Amino acid sequence: MKLTGIGKLVVFILAIGLALGGWRWWQQQQTSDRGNTPLVKTPGQSTPGQSTPGQSTPGQSTPGTTIKGAPTTVADNEILFVITPAKKGWVSDQIKAFNEKSAGKYKVVTAPAPSREGMHAILNGSIKPILWSPGSSIWPQRLSEVWKARNASTLIDMNDPNGHRTFLRSPLVFLTTKQKAKFLRPLLSGTQSWQMIRELSLGKRRAPWGKFKFSHADPNTSSSGAITLSLILADYGQRTGQSGALDRLATDKKFWQYATELEKGFVYDKASIAGTTALTKSFIADPSRYDFIIAYENTALDFAADNPNLTVIYPNPTAVSEGDVTFLSGAGWITPTQREGALAFIAFLGSREALEDGLKYHFRPAQSGGDLSLNPVLSRFSEQGFSQSYSSIELPSYQALNTAIFQWRLKVAGKSAG
Repeated sequence: MKLTGIGKLVVFILAIGLALGGWRWWQQQQTSDRGNTPLVKTPGQSTPGQSTPGQSTPGQSTPGTTIKGAPTTVADNEILFVITPAKKGWVSDQIKAFNEKSAGKYKVVTAPAPSREGMHAILNGSIKPILWSPGSSIWPQRLSEVWKARNASTLIDMNDPNGHRTFLRSPLVFLTTKQKAKFLRPLLSGTQSWQMIRELSLGKRRAPWGKFKFSHADPNTSSSGAITLSLILADYGQRTGQSGALDRLATDKKFWQYATELEKGFVYDKASIAGTTALTKSFIADPSRYDFIIAYENTALDFAADNPNLTVIYPNPTAVSEGDVTFLSGAGWITPTQREGALAFIAFLGSREALEDGLKYHFRPAQSGGDLSLNPVLSRFSEQGFSQSYSSIELPSYQALNTAIFQWRLKVAGKSAG
């Protein structure tokens, strides 16, 4: 049927109306989910229905955040322990030893989850652990704050030695090869390492081997990625005299112009999305894929003996991942038996035997002094850049880091995926 002029006008008006309606609906969704990370299609990630870590504003958790494979219920004597994937090795050994020692009285069961994803899952009630081991103390601090504001009760007693206890530590390092370290070490070991990475990414400073490329884990899915982003943010704040305003700086246009320029040489692939361990294995398998990656010192040491061509450079300053355990002592779902078992497990992790096992995984004991030390191993591999001493900083506040992660997903991951 052929439309008259008036008919065409009516159709045009209807089309405009539908478009405006769709746009308004989208705006409403954005408002209702303000602060939540939009789903960005990334290599190796799929789809709605798959758990995606989100961002939350104070007092708000990400709807639908779940932990894949986590048990929804546990027995009265079972202690559900949420851990970051990078901590599986040492933690798994200790859980096995503790469960055998307990002889059925208690049993620790684990559910791996990135720090932010674990926090949101606890907040929205999709998982109810007794113990939690995120990548930094900022996560239990924030969980405690939001929980108290929402429920008017204390979930975590940070003043209790068993409420949040750190056993092991591992600083972040730049992991590269000895050949490339000859060029990179003078640039990356000083106090201007992030500025040097930006210059290399922009081509203002040229690498002798050609195009510059590096990688780090995705801040949305990995604690090491979040810590990397916090180092970039803190460094920029310090250099621009804005260290006291990192919450605001996390959305500042000038900072994100700087950060996206720094990330121009960033390789965003399946390994970086999967996390630090996968990224390190990817680099070990093919060092030509990246000029360097950002990894944990303990993981780099794991591969150093069999790969004499590997070397590390310590950012100055760097930041530290903590092997800690948080006891959700105020959780209403904890039974007396589970509480007793959780305290027994925390004591077990602090035993000399458990800490010695931590040295086998190349972690540094949190408490310095005594004969428990990683220094002999670090000295043995000093020719590969490992050092007993390093300079570190405290991470930015949760609010600053959470906002920065959200912006990174939009401005870096979204463009890289596109």
